[in-house]
Amino acid sequence: MKKRIVIIGGSVAGLNAALILASAINKELEFDITIIDNGGGDILKAEIHNVPFFPKSVSGEAIIAQIKKQIQEFVSVSAINAKATEISGSKGAFTIKTTQGDVAGDYVILATGANGFDITGLDEITQPHTLMTKPGKIKLKHGERNLIKDGIYVAGIASGVTSMVSCTLGDSAETACAILSDIKGTPTIVHDFKGSRG
Repeated sequence: MKKRIVIIGGSVAGLNAALILASAINKELEFDITIIDNGGGDILKAEIHNVPFFPKSVSGEAIIAQIKKQIQEFVSVSAINAKATEISGSKGAFTIKTTQGDVAGDYVILATGANGFDITGLDEITQPHTLMTKPGKIKLKHGERNLIKDGIYVAGIASGVTSMVSCTLGDSAETACAILSDIKGTPTIVHDFKGSRG
């Protein structure tokens, strides 16, 4: 079974969700992953000192490069340098309009950050981000397991978590596991053990 995943936002949250999904590919499940991003993530200005497994003072660019490298070990991802402008359709048949053309998907992840949200086609889903001290920051309204609407999920800072890389990584992993659970129809996670990947 192949599922098309469209991730809007190619920073830490979007890439980590892609990594979790890519690592779940097996003989029964395959993913076609498209990431739509215009290169404006706040992580690109950061220097990180408190993320496990990354060296002290690692740059945001290095974190992005490392996650992309890990994803490529599982699957080739389509990257579109564009801005998403509209989402229409329903789970299994979404159309995402971008400044570079339309993209189709079965599931959509909104990893758009906290600076704003101007993608049309959804109800008014923005609200103030209560865990960020800078004015004007937003989060997207969602229910349990980061679900905004059937088939559409939020990940990372846009979900309302604290703006730290570690928080974003955990939240986006939960979003990916929520999608895996929806596909399988039962709570699903991806665990490895020594030697499980050959």
